[in-house]
Amino acid sequence: MVARDITIDGDPDEVWEALNDPELLAEWLGEDGQALVEEAEPSERLVLWLYEDDEPGSRVELRLVAVPDGTRVTVTEAPVGPFALAGA
Repeated sequence: MVARDITIDGDPDEVWEALNDPELLAEWLGEDGQALVEEAEPSERLVLWLYEDDEPGSRVELRLVAVPDGTRVTVTEAPVGPFALAGA
């Protein structure tokens, strides 16, 4: 599992809109990437399954928290499939 934080200039509602913008999401995923939403709590939490055809993917959780400088986004990514078994 990989976890990291980033602070983005903007309130959680603005960051949420950016995370859910189809054009920006397509840019993030690349040409062959796909995403399936598992859970969505607007402006607070988004859980996605990211994958490419015929390849194992990963479960990505994004948590949004308002901080004085904007919004702290905590990203936690856990591989699935053979990659998850290799790290166990």
